[in-house]
Amino acid sequence: FPQRLGSPPPATLPIALTALDKTLPPIPKPRPVTPSDTILPHTNIADKSKNIWIVTTGALPWMTGTAVNPLLRAAYLSMGRKEEGGSVTLLLPWVEREADQKRVYGSERRFETQDDQEEYVRTWLRETADMERASEELNIKWYTAWQEVLEDSLYPMGDLTGLIPEEECDICVLEEPEHLNWYRAPGENWTSKFKHVVGIVHTNYFVYATEQPAAFIRAPGMRLLSSWMCRAHCHRLIKLSGTLQQFAPEKELVENVHGVRRTFLDIGGELRTKLTSPAKDTDPIFSADATPTVYFIGKMLWSKGIGPLIDLLKYAEESAGLKVKFDMYGGGPNKDEASAKAEKMG
Repeated sequence: FPQRLGSPPPATLPIALTALDKTLPPIPKPRPVTPSDTILPHTNIADKSKNIWIVTTGALPWMTGTAVNPLLRAAYLSMGRKEEGGSVTLLLPWVEREADQKRVYGSERRFETQDDQEEYVRTWLRETADMERASEELNIKWYTAWQEVLEDSLYPMGDLTGLIPEEECDICVLEEPEHLNWYRAPGENWTSKFKHVVGIVHTNYFVYATEQPAAFIRAPGMRLLSSWMCRAHCHRLIKLSGTLQQFAPEKELVENVHGVRRTFLDIGGELRTKLTSPAKDTDPIFSADATPTVYFIGKMLWSKGIGPLIDLLKYAEESAGLKVKFDMYGGGPNKDEASAKAEKMG
């Protein structure tokens, strides 16, 4: 997140021009901060006197990455900040229409008010994530959102920057900056509102667009529009994977900024104990004689590649005699269709 002292300011020269004219100077590209670097004060997210806003496109109980990871990030950053005069505020989408809530959260989860959903989020932090202190200190605010059914995505209604007090505009983290700004209402630019804006790119929307109608128009347009939004609204851009498209080379880095929850480490410890015990030889998953097993975990969308994956598993079985057990975990618009295809193919 932070920027080192002496690093060049974000370039304004279009990337395309530097590619065409080799006489132009190369655009400097960022690198991760090292312990020897001096951090620019206004970008120092570790300074607990700073006020940080984290804006995202999903909220619990929707168990999607943009709901869970920003929440845990905000909770972690909030710890100990109150005593130093700073704060962390998580700005979440409030799905006001009942039909949208049913599609996004399921028929068993409905919230009459924002306070009801906030209590659900804080309870999850306290009881599931085991972050009791953060569940009390984290500030949670809401913006009105609507669901685009085809994309199974939530989009803001209104000017988000107008919801944020001027005195709290130190650092902003935009989770999915392209997504947040596609349907942006007129208002102040994020980089004008805040001293430092970091965008975190979660999703490969270009690949999603290649699976949609009129993909030969939609996909290139999505690539260009996403690049525009990231370049326009962020000082620094973090991509969670190098497989994502190039947005703004003069601003972007590939980093895992999600961290690892203690729950996963505990499970790893249990597994290590199991694999170093005599019982490993009879374990149904990890023993040498166990059936090869893989799993998919995520939103059930054809655009995530679950269709070709099923086809390839069937091909491996028929051509090489490789029988692989395949477990799928998650929910989404194409879950029933994917289950039906898997059963049909055996």
